[in-house]
Amino acid sequence: MQTVFVSIGTNINAEANMLLVKESLNSLFDVIYSSIYKTSAEGFEGEDFLNSVCKFDTDKNPQELRTLLKNIEKDMGRTFTQKGMSNRVIDLDLILYGDLQINRNGLELPSSDIEKYKFVLEPLAEIAPDYIHPILKKSYKDLLESSFL
Repeated sequence: MQTVFVSIGTNINAEANMLLVKESLNSLFDVIYSSIYKTSAEGFEGEDFLNSVCKFDTDKNPQELRTLLKNIEKDMGRTFTQKGMSNRVIDLDLILYGDLQINRNGLELPSSDIEKYKFVLEPLAEIAPDYIHPILKKSYKDLLESSFL
């Protein structure tokens, strides 16, 4: 079993979709969630986002888990046009898979989003303040406190 962290974001029917994705994830895993953070759309004009990070243990490998998360997105109505900086029904990104470091086949672990976006780092630091970033060798609490995001 491996402890993983997944970032969650939505700005289309955000409150309802946040509840739906939690139901879906809870049916598969024993999940711990951060608080929900409301943030402005970044890089485009759009409704505010609701963001969270969740943590759970899984025996799925990173590719299997990523495929599962993409299938949940698809089942919830996410289309291929909802990518990049755009409105989206739901966005589920695997940001940490234990201490695994990988960057191939479109899978980057740990995700650089942790360092780039406060809406990822802040909820991560809430539920895993003392976990250590596998590359930066700093706790998420320390990263957030020293962040210029």
